[in-house]
This record gives sequence, C-alpha cells and structure tokens, in this order.
Amino acid sequence: MDRIWELLAKKFNHEISDQEVKELEDLLKKHQQEFQQSEVLNSVFNLEIITEEEPAVISQSEKRLRHALGQLTAADEPAEPSVSGVKHHFRRYSKMYIAATLNLVVITVLYLVAGRDGAGTFDNKINTERGAKTTVHLPDGSVVILNSGSRLSYDKDFGIKNRQISLEGEAYFDVKKNPSMPMIVATSTVKVKVLGTTFNVKAYAEDSVVEASLFTGTIQLTTEKDPERVILLRPREKVIINQKQNLYTAPAAAKETHNETVSLQHMMFNRIDSSFDEMAWLKNKLVFRSARFQDVANELQRRFNVSIYFNDTVFQDIRITGTFSDESIYEIIPALQQTIPFHYTSSGNKIYINQ
Repeated sequence: MDRIWELLAKKFNHEISDQEVKELEDLLKKHQQEFQQSEVLNSVFNLEIITEEEPAVISQSEKRLRHALGQLTAADEPAEPSVSGVKHHFRRYSKMYIAATLNLVVITVLYLVAGRDGAGTFDNKINTERGAKTTVHLPDGSVVILNSGSRLSYDKDFGIKNRQISLEGEAYFDVKKNPSMPMIVATSTVKVKVLGTTFNVKAYAEDSVVEASLFTGTIQLTTEKDPERVILLRPREKVIINQKQNLYTAPAAAKETHNETVSLQHMMFNRIDSSFDEMAWLKNKLVFRSARFQDVANELQRRFNVSIYFNDTVFQDIRITGTFSDESIYEIIPALQQTIPFHYTSSGNKIYINQ
C-alpha cells in the first residue's frame, strides 16, 4: 500500500519512470479498490490545471480546490503564498493526508468533475471562462493551451489505451510524440490525427468557420461530412471549413466533393513580431483577415465577456481586417466605425449595433 501511494505521488508530479509506470499498473490490477481511488485522485488533479494569472480567476480556482479537499489546509500546515495552479497545490499534501481525506474527495469530485459514463469511466473536462486562458498538462506529457470560452474533454484511459480528445472552442497543442498511439482531436466538424507536433484548432460552434493550422510536424484531418477523404497538412498550412455552408477551404485551387468546397491556405506570418497570425491569441492579440463582422463580434464577446447584438443583420456579413493588442472593447468598437458606417449603444455589458 505504501508503494502504491508513493508511485501515485510520482505519477501526479510527472516524476515517474517507465519501469515504475509498469509496476504501478501491476499493483493496481491486484488492488481494485485502490485502483478506484487512483481514478478519483487523477480527477482531482485535473480540475483546474493552470489558469491565466488574472487575480479573479486564480482566486476562483483556489476556492474550488479548497472545497474539493475539505478546506483542511490551514489546520494541517502553515499558510503558503498564493499560487496559480492546482498542480502546485497538490504537491503540498503528503500521502497520509491524501489517504485521510479520500472519502471527502470522492464526494466533491462527483460534484466538480463531469461524472461517469455507462461503463463507470471518469470524463475529465476542463472549461475556460470568457476572458481567460487555461494551460493543461495532459497525462502523456502533451501541453494544451485553451482559449477563452473553450472546453477540453478526455477519459481516464488517456495515454494508456488511447489519446482521444474532444474540443469545443480553440486550443493550441504541443503533442508529445508517440508513434504507437496517435492523438485524435475531435470537434463537431473535423477530426485531427497527430503523432507529435504543434498545431492550433479553432472550432467554436457559434463561428461560421473552423480552422486547423499546423506549425511543425504533420497532421491528418478528416471532416464529418466526408470522413473517407484524408487531408494531409504540412507546416505553415491550414485548412478552413465553413460551418454555415458545409464547405472547407485548401493552397489556391478549390474543388467540391460531397457538397463541400475544399481548399488549403498558407498561414500568415507577421514579420514585425516573428509569429503567425493563427497563434496571435496566445499573446493576447486579436488579428482579423477578411473576417465576417459576426465572427469578429463572437471573438470580442469571448475576449471581453460582453454580449453584442446586431439590430440590423446587414452588418453581419461585412468583412473586417485589423489587428488589436491592448485596446479595450470600447476602443475597438469606435475603431471599427472608421471603416464601417454603423452606430452603437451600450448598456452594462451589452452592446447594440445599429445603422
């Protein structure tokens, strides 16, 4: 039993060797009860991994953690400086402390984590609120950065039996290479297969387009409308899918298959800051290249946690090109008025676009 807790602690701290992983698996197979406890600990460990360092978001993350662990920190050890990630908090607790609070953790995990499926499998779900970003360290060593208003889901067998991920929203992936177990990232529109690479997927349900952009390595991409057709992306290429018309856009030529228009595009490289437009959001920048006003409004809503309404739908399809860095929402809207003849009114966090 002591050895199981020791190996679990090493696993959660990413300090376990391949040989010790095999040893832990063998021990857990012999002790089914402890195997269930390890699932619970894994779920707690993946609640709010590392959040963007806004004070409000950090405070919320810490409150959730304290609730999950019964708020026993102050009684068991001296207070420590505030930190911005559950992983750091988790290392403060000894094996004995974890064992003592396990029953409480079981109850709170059922509340905080998404729950179980029919086979009794935990689903790990990480949500990023509007105006924030979340960095997730996956069990296989891969790193994912979630943009605001996004959700990432994976099951308890991730990195053991599969590397399947469900994504709603936008995320940047730095995938650890594993030729025998490719990572599969699925959205409602596309499925991306990758062995080890860096790429970005943008798949918000409310946007008119879905994008997959490749920075290094190679990825294979299929669509829900045409799963038999495989699109192979090379570095600095991206594929665009029009969700509203079921078309997806690859270099210059476009052709139609299964009622989908296919084309590839080269990613936009910004020589000023030596980065790609497709990863500008990682630097808190907003970059629009001939984007629909409605999609621009969706991006602004997620970034600034506001609601934007079009009282006249004629503005929704107007194309916008522009770049914003440190501007507030009430600086961006007037800037857009310089190229689009519209008026706006605001009330609280609601903005109304009028003629």
